Amino acid sequence: MGFLDTRLRRLCCVVIAAGALAGPGASSALAGGGGASPGDTPAPKPKLSADQESGGIIPGQVKPKIKPKPKPKPKPKAKPKAKPKAKKKPKKKPVVKKPKPVPPAVAPKTATFPVVGDFTFGDADMRFGAKRSGHVHQGQDMSGAEGLPIVAPIAGEISWSSFQDTGAGYYLVLRGYDGRDYVFMHLRKGSVRVHIGDAVHVGQRLGDLGNTGHSTGPHLHFEIWVGGWYEKGGHAIDPLPQLRAWQKLGRKH
Repeated sequence: MGFLDTRLRRLCCVVIAAGALAGPGASSALAGGGGASPGDTPAPKPKLSADQESGGIIPGQVKPKIKPKPKPKPKPKAKPKAKPKAKKKPKKKPVVKKPKPVPPAVAPKTATFPVVGDFTFGDADMRFGAKRSGHVHQGQDMSGAEGLPIVAPIAGEISWSSFQDTGAGYYLVLRGYDGRDYVFMHLRKGSVRVHIGDAVHVGQRLGDLGNTGHSTGPHLHFEIWVGGWYEKGGHAIDPLPQLRAWQKLGRKH
């Protein structure tokens, strides 16, 4: 028995040493050859709470209020950049053109009487409006010696020059700077010194007093037309008041 006791003691020491080397829980495995010992109850599986298992709510637990995530504030729209105002170009000062000096030929206050020399206005039959065969007299007659100089009473341009055998004889039309037409009739043959389109100045000689066309003696038949000589809307006016006004200015020739 002493020998057997010694061997059993040695075996127990070996088992205890092996269990110590195997660590906690290894003894049960060694006792059964690595399995559970008969009659051993497996350790109960730890229960997980509902919220640990599925993320749900444990019965009786108050449902927590989930605050909604604040909506991100909309970014303020960037204001469109104002277009830089175009710099206003400085207004150019209007260039004031200096009026050209009026040549003496068209000076508005310059005028003269159209007949140079002795003349007469005659009687009522020589006046504006006197009756004629089939028409009325549209001018003022001035009788004088044939060959007296006939001059431009004001500056202007010769707009017409012609000859009429049964009426005006040799005659001229002067378009004055004032827009009126001045007509000179019965000029002496070969005395006309100007042509259509010629610019004339005050006192410039146009021709000579004559007796051509339908005339009973040397005289100048003088007319003034407003609105154009024989033009639409034009009409003759009594020239005597103007002739008398020119008489007072003196002669310029």
